[in-house]
Amino acid sequence: MGHMAKPGDSSPPLSPTGTDDDVRRLRARLDTEIATRQGVEKRLAKLQTAYSRFVPPQLIELLGKESILDVDWGNQAEKKMTILFSDIRGFASLSERMSPQQCFDFINAYLSFMEPVVLAHGGFIDKYIGDSVMALFPSRGDDALHASLGMLAELNNFNAQRSILLSELPGDHPERRGGSDIRIGIGLNSGLLMLGVIGGSNRMEVTVISDAVNLASRVETLTKTYQTPVLLTQHTLNSIRDPADFSIRFVDRVRVRGKHLAQSIYEVFDADPAPLKAAKLASRDTFEDALAHYHFRRMDDALTLFSDCLEHNPGDTPAAVYWQRCRQANRNHLVEAGESDNLAQWHPEYLIGFAGLDEMHQVIFAHIVALAEALQEDATGKAEQFIAKLVEITTEHFDVEERLMDAHGYPHSPRAEHCQQHIKFREFLDALFAEIRDGQTSTLRLAFRCKFLLLDWFISHISITDRHLERFLATRLTPDLTL
Repeated sequence: MGHMAKPGDSSPPLSPTGTDDDVRRLRARLDTEIATRQGVEKRLAKLQTAYSRFVPPQLIELLGKESILDVDWGNQAEKKMTILFSDIRGFASLSERMSPQQCFDFINAYLSFMEPVVLAHGGFIDKYIGDSVMALFPSRGDDALHASLGMLAELNNFNAQRSILLSELPGDHPERRGGSDIRIGIGLNSGLLMLGVIGGSNRMEVTVISDAVNLASRVETLTKTYQTPVLLTQHTLNSIRDPADFSIRFVDRVRVRGKHLAQSIYEVFDADPAPLKAAKLASRDTFEDALAHYHFRRMDDALTLFSDCLEHNPGDTPAAVYWQRCRQANRNHLVEAGESDNLAQWHPEYLIGFAGLDEMHQVIFAHIVALAEALQEDATGKAEQFIAKLVEITTEHFDVEERLMDAHGYPHSPRAEHCQQHIKFREFLDALFAEIRDGQTSTLRLAFRCKFLLLDWFISHISITDRHLERFLATRLTPDLTL
C-alpha cells in the first residue's frame, strides 16, 4: 500500500527508495521540532527561575506544593520556625547622601553578601523590606544563630570592600564624607507560624502570619537600645541544642501587646571584639547579680553593681543602659522596673486544650513561683523542699509526654527537639539544686533565675513545643480522651 499523506502535511511522501534530499528534509523538520521544544523548555525553566526569585521555593515546599502553579488562595500550613530580622543602622541618613541609583546599588551590594549566608545555614529570605531582611529557618534555632554570626562576619568583608571603593572617590564626594563602617542589628525569635496565601483574586502573596514575627521584629529594634548586634528571645534559646557553644547572657524583658508575661531576651556577643567579649565573660556574675537587684527593684544595689561592671568594662553598653535606668529611677522615685512583671500569675492563654497536660502545667507553674518566692525570702530550707518536689513532678510529667509521643507516632525531628528540651530543663533544675545547697551564689540571683528565666523557659515550652504536640495529638485522639 502506498504512503498516504496526512491532512495538513505539505511534505511530499517519502518513497521506500527516497533520495538523500528527502532524508535531509525529514531530518531538518525533526531538528526544527526539537529546537522548538527545547526553546519552550528553556523558556519555562527561565520562568520557573524568575518565579523562584520572587516567591521562595522553600515556601512552596512548606505548603506541600510542587510548583507555583499549584498554589491557590487559602492554602495554609502551621510550621514551627525561627524568624530572623536584620536592619542597617542609620540607613535613612546614609541614603540621603546617595542618588536613587547609588542607593539601589548600595542595597543590592549589601544584600549580595547577606543572602548566601542565610542560604548556607538552612534558611531562606522571606522578604526584603528596604534595607531590612526577614529570613525564615525551618529547623532549629542553631541555624538562625549561626547565620546571624555569619552575617556579621560577612559585614566585615562588605565594609572592607566598600572602604576601598570609597577611597577611590573624590575627597568632597557626599558618600565619602559619610563613609563610616555599616552596622546592623539582628533579632531572632522562634514560634509557631501560619504559612499561607493571602490577598485578593488579582494579587496574592505567600507569607507567614504570627505573633512570633512581630516579636522578632521588636527584638531587632531593641538592638539599637543596647547597641549590640544580636538579640534573641527565650523561645529561640530553648530551640538551641547547646547554648554553651555560644556567648549568651540575659539582657532584658520585653512585653508584646496582648501578652501577659513579658519575654526574656538575650544578648549574643560572640561577634564582639576579643577584649570586649572577654570582659563580658569575666563580669558575667556581677552583671547577673545587678540584673537580679534591678528586676526585684532594689535600685541602689543595682546601680552599684552596674557601676562595677562599667569600671572594669566601659564598653559594656547594656550595663551602661541599666546604669542610666537606675539613676533615672532613683531620681524620679520610680518603682517600675522597665517591662519586668514582678507578679507571676497563670493565665488562660497558657492552656493548650489538652486537659491532663494543662492540669500538670499549672502545678509545675505554681511550684516554680513558690520556689522563686522562697529563694527571694532567703528561705533555703523551704527552697530545697520545693525544688525536690519540682524535680519529682517534672520527671513524671515529661515521662508522660514522651510516652504519648511514642504511642501516637509523633514525628522523629520534633520529638527529638522536645525531649532535648526536657533534658535541658532537668539539667537546669539539677544545677540550681546544687547551687542552693552549695550556698555560694546569692539567693536573690537564684530567685531571679527562677522567677524570670526558668518560668519564661517553661511558658515558652508550653506555648510552642507542647502546643505543637497537642495539635498533633488532636488528629490522633478522640476529643474526650484524657491522660
